[in-house]
Amino acid sequence: MPRLIKRLPADDRTNGWSALLPQRTPRPPLEGEHTFDWVIVGSGYAGIAAARRLSELRPRDSIALLDSGAVGENASGRNSGFAIDLPHVPGDSASSVEQGRRATRVNRFVMADLEKQISTHGINCGCERRGRYHAAVTSGVAASALGSYAANLDAWGEPFEALTRDALAQRLGTPYYHSAIYTPGTCLMNPAALVRGLADSLPPTVSRFEHSAVIEIESGGAAPYVRTERGRIRFGKLILAVNPFAQSFGVFKSRQIPMLLFASLTKPLTPAQQAKLGADASWGITPAHGVAGSTLRLTPDKRLLIRQGFEYSPSLRTDEARRSVARAQHAQLLAGRFGHLGELEIEHFWMGWLGISHNHAPAFGKVGEHVYAAACCNGSGIVRHTAAGRLIAEHALGEHSELADDFLIQGTASYIPPRPLRDLGVYWTLRRERASGRLEV
Repeated sequence: MPRLIKRLPADDRTNGWSALLPQRTPRPPLEGEHTFDWVIVGSGYAGIAAARRLSELRPRDSIALLDSGAVGENASGRNSGFAIDLPHVPGDSASSVEQGRRATRVNRFVMADLEKQISTHGINCGCERRGRYHAAVTSGVAASALGSYAANLDAWGEPFEALTRDALAQRLGTPYYHSAIYTPGTCLMNPAALVRGLADSLPPTVSRFEHSAVIEIESGGAAPYVRTERGRIRFGKLILAVNPFAQSFGVFKSRQIPMLLFASLTKPLTPAQQAKLGADASWGITPAHGVAGSTLRLTPDKRLLIRQGFEYSPSLRTDEARRSVARAQHAQLLAGRFGHLGELEIEHFWMGWLGISHNHAPAFGKVGEHVYAAACCNGSGIVRHTAAGRLIAEHALGEHSELADDFLIQGTASYIPPRPLRDLGVYWTLRRERASGRLEV
């Protein structure tokens, strides 16, 4: 029986990353009746990677890649622009250390391939291997979170620097942080430029359609199809790469939790303001307290980015009042860190959704007779979702690899009770985490 898709991404045209880029003409929307061997819904990192891998392994197959809006305007182009080589959530058991090693292998494989794509196709996304400061504001979080992270890095044999407040102030230009661990492998970039470039460099065997939201799907029977407002595609196999919006398709509803985040980007700093910063020309900070803390960047064009606000969003919607509160909080937090720079004017403010799982594992696999899906990036979208897209394409072809074993070392996303039990559990978990990190913002 066909399923109607009632909740779709809504582009509010506020993405600050794409606002910095030249105008781009989107591909035309789907129109009329078509037949393809493969349909991929979602042209973020996972969807693009799946399309590229299918074109490599099945060069004679026809592939359609659909996006509900313009490429780079949804979640893939709205993140903070960190491609991180190391695991996001380390543990301290022997098994978690081994999981970390294998996750690092996946991440570095993907990062090497992304750097190759950037170089081969001349993708101008400002990609720089600047490393990452994993920073704590308070001594308590430094002792707990940074202490366990340093132990993991030692166990993995990874290089790092442990930096105190004074050393951080010299590099970053702010004494706000108690301490941090610096690791050199992270790449920083404009994510909207990256996803645009990756999409526009796909081989001609991939037919791309933008502003083509799927509003109906029939995945069973002899003639499965997807339908958009102006067209329909009958397909052989379907790959869903829509992250938290997979719930709209009835997929992974009990496996991932939709979370809403907010981000702001200032106007470029004046030369006088730049002179008051530290020695690093550009940098990226991730918070040691993942729920309460703030992600920050100094971009190559001397803007400050802040991402803060981590809230449960089962409706995949928010309102203007909540946006206004988040924007004001961003201005306050920037002033707290960089008050010595004087006025910092926010030029761009936006929001985006991601999916997380209870056990920090991906939602991945066959979900229907002809349907495969990859979702739940757990906050590491550029690298982990690129891996997920490549591997779900191989999985749909019946292929398997050591890379897949490493990617799925934690298994897949664990079961989460249905609403309203889920709502209560998430509410109390977030409340407890915010309380424990109330001084880390």
